[in-house]
Amino acid sequence: MNKTSAPAPVVKHGITIEFSAITLNGSLHHDDERRALMLMTEEGPERVSVNLEAYGLVPAPSHVYVKDWSEHSGLAESLQRARLARIVRSIEVGPFSSTAYEVEVTL
Repeated sequence: MNKTSAPAPVVKHGITIEFSAITLNGSLHHDDERRALMLMTEEGPERVSVNLEAYGLVPAPSHVYVKDWSEHSGLAESLQRARLARIVRSIEVGPFSSTAYEVEVTL
């Protein structure tokens, strides 16, 4: 029997992300199959990406969505400055037309 398994998440260790008034350190995990980006810190996981399927939006392969409101303001720009992602486009979502970014993960 031939079992195919999902590819393992790509991990980059020793990451520092600064956004809003927050600085987080840890390992950045990109699970392309789930279109998810997670920072594993000493305090626990911090979800970096956001799921926008409720708005009919699914990111392209190797891409995720990153919200740019509330405590995540400036996150996409921080990922881009650190060369961990490249901003592809901005999207307005939700009842308050909040901005999210589609980013290509470049770990």
